Amino acid sequence: MKKEKGAIAFGKRNIEFLVRRSKKRKTVSIFVDPVEGVFLRAPYGLPFDSLAKLVHKKAIWILDKQRRINEALEYIPKREFVTGESLFYLGRRLRLKILKCGHKPKISVKDGRFVVSLNGKTNSPGKIKFIRDFLIHWYKKHAKTVLGKRTKIYSKKLEVSTSEVILANQSKRWGSCNQNGRIRFNWHVIMAPMPLVDYVVAHELCHLKYINHSEKFWKHLGTIMPDYELRRERLRREGMRFYF
Repeated sequence: MKKEKGAIAFGKRNIEFLVRRSKKRKTVSIFVDPVEGVFLRAPYGLPFDSLAKLVHKKAIWILDKQRRINEALEYIPKREFVTGESLFYLGRRLRLKILKCGHKPKISVKDGRFVVSLNGKTNSPGKIKFIRDFLIHWYKKHAKTVLGKRTKIYSKKLEVSTSEVILANQSKRWGSCNQNGRIRFNWHVIMAPMPLVDYVVAHELCHLKYINHSEKFWKHLGTIMPDYELRRERLRREGMRFYF
């Protein structure tokens, strides 16, 4: 996939953007990502100047999107991974409880708590990192199971097939896919309530039929999820809660 960089001036602001071209693509889409910034997916043959004009035309929308992202990022909670802190799993708020044990470290969910049992060898200097990494491993294990099952369910409903489901840390992107049927899910989504998990799954599966967010894309998603707009808005509002 060919990449090109550019920038446009809009008032006192400068908007940098990246263009990714694909032979299969026939339309242009603009994305604003917290990490990757502004980027366009475009077909080959479309003049770069035309894409720059499109960015200028959409500048107000882009700047507003960037403002919202920056505001949302401020609400990502800072974690210390100590007893009493709360974490989410499938929308449930679970209190973290750290215990010492004489066996191998383990995690269990019991009585509304994340119980992390650590052996005596896990001492203080690397303790926080160990707990964080241990929890991530637990989340990924459960995300693989849950997302795999939900993908099978919605693949049948949408009449699409996937070649592979992969977990990734996509830096605030909930999912992505390619035309070979390979789907990547951000493992953090497992912290969200199941209706939002299902929205992310169904959204990415719809992209296997419609690569962009065209009217046909949303109509297709609406056939099996009539309330997708409510789910999308809720994910936008609450999404940053499901990160650490």
